[in-house]
Amino acid sequence: MKTRYIVIGGCILSLLTGCGSSKTSEYELGAQALNEKDYSSAVESFELAAAENDHVAEAFRGEGIAYSRMGNYEEAEKAFQSALAQSGESSKSLKEDILCYLITIQYRQGKYEESLASCEQLFEITKSKEAYFLRGCSRLHLNLYEEAAADFSEMIADSKDYSDYIDIYRIYKECDMKADGETYLEQALEIEGKGKEDWYNRGKIYYYLEEYEKAEEELNASYEAGNQEAAIYLGKVYAELGDTETAKSMYKECLDEKGYEAKAYNGIAYCCILEENYTEALENISQGLAIGDEEEKQALLFNEIVVYEKMSDFVTAKEKIKTYLEWYPTDAAAVKESYFLETR
Repeated sequence: MKTRYIVIGGCILSLLTGCGSSKTSEYELGAQALNEKDYSSAVESFELAAAENDHVAEAFRGEGIAYSRMGNYEEAEKAFQSALAQSGESSKSLKEDILCYLITIQYRQGKYEESLASCEQLFEITKSKEAYFLRGCSRLHLNLYEEAAADFSEMIADSKDYSDYIDIYRIYKECDMKADGETYLEQALEIEGKGKEDWYNRGKIYYYLEEYEKAEEELNASYEAGNQEAAIYLGKVYAELGDTETAKSMYKECLDEKGYEAKAYNGIAYCCILEENYTEALENISQGLAIGDEEEKQALLFNEIVVYEKMSDFVTAKEKIKTYLEWYPTDAAAVKESYFLETR
């Protein structure tokens, strides 16, 4: 599940203002370490902060975030459970935030019954579209199809946000129900708009629908209007059309754009895979992973497995997929790939 509603650091940093002490507290040190991606130090500082009764709920929350970024979902879940237990009379927004983290971590571990139960707790606080989305995701994985569809309908009621429809599509695709998800994409195309963001989002939707010529037209309009982000999806479109050289040129334009570097390296790596240039693919994957982009990490690691498989290095591929599944145990495609590699 895409962590669409989780923003690391925002709530933590807002709580640091006006602490009234010249000495940096363990809680503040934890927040600083988290922002610097020094997750081990963050865990240590947040644990000390909790022991000192300094922002206890928030400290456990920070510890959970750090563990989740380290791929230790079991410890992350424990930390978020502790944060929830310690939240007491804390603000509604803090409890809502903790529950969203907890649900996401439970979901990532394939604990759909638990994530659904946590969603019901969330509904006692809010009936936001975020809550409907999270519950719909859990219900879909539990084969509660009508209930999931009802939640998603509530989520997109009167929505003019393309990402709402795209995120629902991704969940259906994750559950091997791509055709069902495409109905939401078609609804999104009914949103009226003629700006560069509209063209960009419509281009993405056509890309997901595999209507590549329409995708190229919309994305080019967005790109020419100054939306650099459209270059990433233009690269995807050209790769699918077999024009890897043009695809790579689009990706290379994004290598110096902050926030797009890892996606660009992954895109170039994918083109290299299509060209059977596996050494260069691995080099780009390595550079992409070095960026530290958590959102793109999963795709990079999966492509790394694909490369080693293409190279017939099944020993390394098995080792890589074992680690991958520890991080992403609910990835159905990776599970199938693991079964395949076990026969090699």
